[in-house]
Order: sequence, then C-alpha cells, then structure tokens
Amino acid sequence: MAEFSKGHMATLMATTFIGGGFGIGWWFYGVTSAPDAAMIVLRVVGIAVLVGLVVWAMSLRRHGGRLPDPSGDAKNPFGKQYGIAVLLMVVAIFAGSRVLTAVLDKPEASATWILFCVGVHFIPFTKIFGSTRFRTMALLLCAVAVLAAALGLSGLAWAWPVVTGFGGAIVMWGTVIASLRNGHAEITRQVNGSPL
Repeated sequence: MAEFSKGHMATLMATTFIGGGFGIGWWFYGVTSAPDAAMIVLRVVGIAVLVGLVVWAMSLRRHGGRLPDPSGDAKNPFGKQYGIAVLLMVVAIFAGSRVLTAVLDKPEASATWILFCVGVHFIPFTKIFGSTRFRTMALLLCAVAVLAAALGLSGLAWAWPVVTGFGGAIVMWGTVIASLRNGHAEITRQVNGSPL
C-alpha cells in the first residue's frame, strides 16, 4: 500500500475545504425554496454540518503532522490538467447559463446547469488525484442535475432549487465525509497503527 504523506494530507485538506464550502453554497441555494419557518433551522443545520467537517479536518491535520514528507517524485495534483478542467467548466457554465437565460428563457435552470458542469468537471479528477471517489461524485452530481431538470421541466418548479441545492450539498458533503474517513484510516495506519 502506498505511503500516505503530508502531501496527501495537504490535498485532503484542500479538497475538504473546497467540497465543504461549495456544499454549503448548494445547501443555501436549496434553503431559498423552504418556507420561512424552516429557513433558519435549515441554515443552522447547514452551518453545523460545515463546522463539523472543518473541525474533523483540522483534527486530522493535527495528527497528520506526524506523517512523512512527500517523496521527491510526488507531483502536485493542482497542476495543468486540474487548471484545464476548471477552465473548461467555467466556460461551459457561462455559455450554458447564457443560452438558458437569453435564448431558452429558462433562468431557473441555470443553477442546475452549473451543478451538471461541476459534476462533469470532476471526471478527470479520478486520474489527476488517483481516486475513483471523484468519478462517483461526478456521476452523482450529474444524476442530481438530470433529476432536477426532469422534474423542473415537467412543471415542478420547486425541483430546481430543492433537488439541485440539497442534492448537490448532500453529494459534496458525502464525498468529503468519505474522504475524511479514508484519511483517518490512512493516518491511523501510517502513524504507529493506533487509533487517533
């Protein structure tokens, strides 16, 4: 089994904060469709989930300080391929949102399009980061977007924010949780075999 190093820990931290941050953004988008009485509770739930993920990540980071430094041949996954994937996603988001708004008169579909583009952009991350977890997340995000679009286009207007927002958040946070659990197991295995 490959050595889990401080480089892996840095990548885990970066992806945790990115996934957690975008997860709360999707959650808050879903909250916009909630009745007024539920909005505050749902916002608090979202913030509590985010805080819990950050605390968990910081706890792992503290224990990750005992990990070995990355090997000399370790490459930074946030390089050219990552940048190209993000750039293509941004272009697709802006182009598609413009078409949805100006040509098709469906501005309510823009966030769902964004979620779909975000999902697709995770597909090359499977190779870039060496984890099939990104493919799973990509497929789930795209499936959520397709479901939201199918429901929204069938006349269920609530589906645009509810399915897109809450579905996107749950998929992103679920992926972060899976990554943190895996990171915990790797750190425990690597640093003397005892539980943290």
